[in-house]
Amino acid sequence: MKFRKINHLVLVAVLATGLISCKEGNSVYDPGYEPSRPNPVVTNITPEDGYLAGVDSVIVIGENFASHPDSVIVNFGGSAGVVKSATETRLVVRPGTIWGDNLDVRVGVRGAEFFSDSYQYDLIQPFGFYPGVDDSNTPTSPVAVDAQNNIYTIINTNGVVRYTRIAPDGTITTDMTRYPGELDDNDNPYPSDSTMRFTAYSTMEVGPNGDLFMAQQNLRAIFTKEFGNDLQEDVWVASSSGNLKIRDFVFDNNGYLWAVGADSDQIHRFNTANKNESKTPFAGPLSSVAFFSDNNELFVGGEIDGGQKVWKFTIDGGGNLTQGGLYFDFGQYYGGTVSDMIFASNGELLITTGREIDDVSKPSMVRVYPDGRHEAFYEGMLKPGTTSITWRDDEFAIVTVRGEENSINFLNTYDRRRAGIFGF
Repeated sequence: MKFRKINHLVLVAVLATGLISCKEGNSVYDPGYEPSRPNPVVTNITPEDGYLAGVDSVIVIGENFASHPDSVIVNFGGSAGVVKSATETRLVVRPGTIWGDNLDVRVGVRGAEFFSDSYQYDLIQPFGFYPGVDDSNTPTSPVAVDAQNNIYTIINTNGVVRYTRIAPDGTITTDMTRYPGELDDNDNPYPSDSTMRFTAYSTMEVGPNGDLFMAQQNLRAIFTKEFGNDLQEDVWVASSSGNLKIRDFVFDNNGYLWAVGADSDQIHRFNTANKNESKTPFAGPLSSVAFFSDNNELFVGGEIDGGQKVWKFTIDGGGNLTQGGLYFDFGQYYGGTVSDMIFASNGELLITTGREIDDVSKPSMVRVYPDGRHEAFYEGMLKPGTTSITWRDDEFAIVTVRGEENSINFLNTYDRRRAGIFGF
């Protein structure tokens, strides 16, 4: 009689993949068992310094694997990875969703008697609360970032609404401009020059002088504020298009601010030195605009030609838009809207949709590669309801979530960095 002794952790993992069928226990009686394959061996995993949990892929190198993904399981600290491709010596695997240092990684192969010996590997948390905040800090506006990686937004904390600066280490500083209707200790309203015009904006950026620039989506004006002066926002400029409702704007590195929105059928350009406005005709309500500095290109997203699309323009030497063209037909593949867009330095376009992630047709974020390929971004690892996104000057982006899980979050993009933020 022959007995196979199977480690309980290994048994559970094997059962979960259907590599064998047996009853739970410490031993399995099999009178005719002879392993048909040698035990797998893991010799290396790249990237060698660790990777992100639950997203993209790592490469597992070793021996005695199998040539079909269905014949292999890779377990990362108790969480199964997804084997995308397999050879006898190389596996491409989306890691498990558990993160931590020195996780035990084991490979199992159909027909082998045992899993491989443990190989220790680090998996990094890809998404989570930004340092210093939790679910009691509700963002009411998108997030902006300055040259020191401080982030800025308006936060409602248990009913108290304030402009807020969060340092990279999580230190929080608040501006004391009060929200409309707030009363002092004597139940008197605060003076108008220290009262916010609005408690929510459709877009927020740090401008070339370090001040905050904001737009309210029902107005044609762009507002500015010096953080920490405890005073009301000033009007920086108002578009000459009376019907314009600004939804988004972006600074380029040519000295211009580009604004888009609804009801004007124009793309608006403002000179940051003298505030002069010029316009490029473009029909449709637009919700987002992004600048890619490497190629001096401007991208706009929104309702274009009857569907949610992203359009690309080149900016010529005079700072004018050349004839544009379709870049990505978002609505053909995904539900929701083009809510916000940023570019990574490698040319990847990241789009937030504000949608739930319980259906592949409704991802919370979408990644569009320069060659036109696209996919749900970090599927299953993001909170539902992402709306705005911006970069720090490293591999981290900052994402706001609005909905059932209001929060400010970091997004670790590993080896991607920002592209095209003016003044930095």
